[in-house]
Amino acid sequence: MVIPMPAMPDGPLPPGCEGTVKKLKTSIIAMIFLGGGRAIVSILMGAVSFDFFALLNIFISIVMGTFMLKDDEHLKAFYDCLAKSICQPCAQTGQGGLQCLFPFMIMTLMNVVFDILQRISFVQIMPYGIFLVGSVVAEAVAVYFAWELFQKIRPSPEDSAGFEMSGGGRYGPAGTSDNAPRAGFNEGRAESTQPSGGFQAFQGQGNRLGS
Repeated sequence: MVIPMPAMPDGPLPPGCEGTVKKLKTSIIAMIFLGGGRAIVSILMGAVSFDFFALLNIFISIVMGTFMLKDDEHLKAFYDCLAKSICQPCAQTGQGGLQCLFPFMIMTLMNVVFDILQRISFVQIMPYGIFLVGSVVAEAVAVYFAWELFQKIRPSPEDSAGFEMSGGGRYGPAGTSDNAPRAGFNEGRAESTQPSGGFQAFQGQGNRLGS
């Protein structure tokens, strides 16, 4: 199954998005510190094998958020570190910017859901529980502000070239009709079924049987 990714506009952000971007950046920075603290505590408590995939998913979300805000003054140093090491192929192909917004939002939302479903019973284990709750809250806040930013910058339906289904199951641009092709088909069929001028059926004299 393929999840369609909506196209994000290029260029500067629309007016009124600066505050949302700032809050989103703060939540990503909180994810970095709380996720890092959760990893350290898991290692010290010998629970890294249990929490490994959750920590890996948090790291992927952090990488997406960093690439999304790669030009930010507070995240640029971390982005440069990633772009020169494990994420060098992504940086060389020009990945980053607002095109990472929707994947970041989906990935982080999945992390929140799985942490709540699978690890909520470990909240009482201290100090792991503190970083578990903190990382989940930071991710949930990041998802909220990512959705808010997505709502502000996504293209409106009027700006996209829509398609509608016309009669006969054919897709075409809105406002077009398939009457002309159908008429041409009918005309061609009529011409192909008309008898030619050199032959007429049931003409001439026939012979009776036995005559």
